[in-house]
Amino acid sequence: MSIKTKLIVFLLLLIFVPILAVNIFSSKTSENMAVDIIEENISNLTASRAGSINFYFEELIGAVKELASYDELRQYTSESNSTAIESLSENEFYSDVKNKLITASKSNSSVIKTVIFNNAGVVVLSTDEKDVGTILDNYLSLLSMTSENSGISPMFINNDVPVFFVIKPVYSTDNERQGAVCQIYDTSYIQKLLTNVQFDKYTTSAVMDHSGNIFEYPFKTTKNYLESDNFSGASDYLRSIITAEDGDYPDSSYKFNVKRGTRMVFYSEIQSSGWIMLNISDEYNIISEIDSSGSSLRNFSIIMIILSCAASGLFIFFFSRPVSNIMDTLKKKLKGDSGAKFNITTKDEFNEIGQVFDSLFEEVFEYDQRYKAMIETTNNISFEINLETTLVTVSKNFNQKFSYRPKDDSISESFIYKMRVHKDDKERFNADFNRILSQANSMQGEYRVKDIYGDFIWIMIKASKLYNRNNVPVKILGVIMDIDKEKKSEMHLIQKASFDALTQLYNRETFLKSLDTQIRLAANKKTLDALMFVDLDDFKYFNDQFGHACGDEVLKFVADTLKEISFEHGFAGRFGGDEFVMCLTDLTLYGDCGKIAQEIIDTLAEGFISESTGEKLNIHCSIGIAFLIESGKNTEEVIAAADEAMYNIKKHGKSAFAYARSHITTAEAYLDDIM
Repeated sequence: MSIKTKLIVFLLLLIFVPILAVNIFSSKTSENMAVDIIEENISNLTASRAGSINFYFEELIGAVKELASYDELRQYTSESNSTAIESLSENEFYSDVKNKLITASKSNSSVIKTVIFNNAGVVVLSTDEKDVGTILDNYLSLLSMTSENSGISPMFINNDVPVFFVIKPVYSTDNERQGAVCQIYDTSYIQKLLTNVQFDKYTTSAVMDHSGNIFEYPFKTTKNYLESDNFSGASDYLRSIITAEDGDYPDSSYKFNVKRGTRMVFYSEIQSSGWIMLNISDEYNIISEIDSSGSSLRNFSIIMIILSCAASGLFIFFFSRPVSNIMDTLKKKLKGDSGAKFNITTKDEFNEIGQVFDSLFEEVFEYDQRYKAMIETTNNISFEINLETTLVTVSKNFNQKFSYRPKDDSISESFIYKMRVHKDDKERFNADFNRILSQANSMQGEYRVKDIYGDFIWIMIKASKLYNRNNVPVKILGVIMDIDKEKKSEMHLIQKASFDALTQLYNRETFLKSLDTQIRLAANKKTLDALMFVDLDDFKYFNDQFGHACGDEVLKFVADTLKEISFEHGFAGRFGGDEFVMCLTDLTLYGDCGKIAQEIIDTLAEGFISESTGEKLNIHCSIGIAFLIESGKNTEEVIAAADEAMYNIKKHGKSAFAYARSHITTAEAYLDDIM
């Protein structure tokens, strides 16, 4: 006898014996149980369809929210509050924003139009140009009302069609509201969901918004629940749902009497909108149908129960023995007995199943050993986040790298929330994990964390989500890699590319970039900043008299002096050869530059003892000073001004400083020096 025949017998017994028992011993109790089952099914169906509509609303909210965060749209709404409507079409962002609205409207067939308001409730852009310039009188109250429902409005009639809209405020970079984006949708997709939701011919589906408007068959209009033929009898129940506060919602079902008997109303909240999914069913007709179908089965039940008794004896004898063997062996396998084998002597598919199970468990055992070996031999740390149990496990080598020990395996006590992350990387670390724990499918990032020795090291974390057959995320698998050496090597190369090899000051390119940034900052913040051009006097003498080693010592001494002086005042660089530059920032007086220049001249003049010659070397320099705001609009003009001032000193005696020509004269700066 093949296993297919055995399974047919088994299924027949499972199906017919319970049916016969229910029909023979049916009573009021069994009738009530059937009604309870139907009610539970309708309740579950209501919750399921509420979830489908909620998912649809979340997509709409996300789409409008994305529009509200579009940078060009933010700029456009900001300017719309201070620009005449007629002039907005000349705005540099007008075309981009309008194209964005048209694209957003076309992406969803339910979108009727997309509208942008400014803070006064004036339509400043719309996919329907007739709306531009119109004013929404209740604009602020509408924003306030819809904010409690994620921006979703109640239903209303527009051109004889039931519609609703989603509205989201547009905020500036300073988090100030400057307008709103609104998309108006028809109810065709909701109608489609309600049409597919039918449970039986006695059950009617509808949705009710947070203002009490009901959308029900034939889906041509909306009406208040007090005016609905189906739901008016449950008005008190529906009112209690609308007015319920958090934690004080009524039961998910309600019964009320009508002329023909009893009706049942089921509801489930559509979380993202404050709307309600409703199903109403006629209990009298359901019970009548149960009774009529039950009577037709009772006669048949008597015959089937006699046959079932005989078949059951044969089934127990022939079918149960190999099944018991399979179950016993599986239990041993689950307890860790890898040597347990399936001992099935029957020559049917059960024997083949046992052999397949043996091969399968052998492969699983081999893969398990291979996985453990890979984890134990790699330097990378592996981790697993179970999204169903919210438990986190890490490989053993985690303890060799980090000193943190969780109190338990919960996600709240795991390294994700408790490990010491560098303050500059903490926000990005938390944001990356929050994304993969919610909507993202993967993550990758580099962060600094404290190791077992208390030092901050660079690590890279990579992780991906695993999904089950229902496309629901169940786990997150990831690795933690030590990239400290590679990262620090990379940073060292970056530093070498930015600094002069001999003096460790900024090289010419890096200094020019930094100076360009400072010029723009000084113009925006109105700060007093200056550039010093320092040229060594008679530097050739040191190279010719003592050799290039001595010349290098001189350049290093000058660089150390500039670094020490610029540490609190700005930044310095080697411009080339014996020319140095220094940017002084946030000065209080114009004369502060002269004091610092004189300090440089005096310090260099005091000199130093040369290691290569053993002699004390005194160094002289000429300095040109140019103020950033007064001397030019860019780096070339400012450097040229300071260079010109320095050459004036070279022509008139050297070893001094001078100011570039500007509306601040050298004499005025000198007065600042002595006051």
